[in-house]
Amino acid sequence: MSEWFDLDEAEEKAITAFMSRVAHVGVPGPEPRVQAPADLWCKARLLAQWEATRRAQRPLDVMQPIEILGGLVAAGVLIYLSFAG
Repeated sequence: MSEWFDLDEAEEKAITAFMSRVAHVGVPGPEPRVQAPADLWCKARLLAQWEATRRAQRPLDVMQPIEILGGLVAAGVLIYLSFAG
């Protein structure tokens, strides 16, 4: 069960090097980063396009289960009629 704790020297050195790199990673300061106006404008346009796509896709998302159900009902009726007739 504890076999995965048994490490050779190379693995131990690799883990030690990785952990020391993680320990020395800088933490960003508390000051907020103000974005450029062009970046904000691009994000706003992207969000508007996503919202327009979502609004256009909504009727299709509603109709898809109805179409599947209609197809299954039609297939059932056709199978019934093929055996009944």
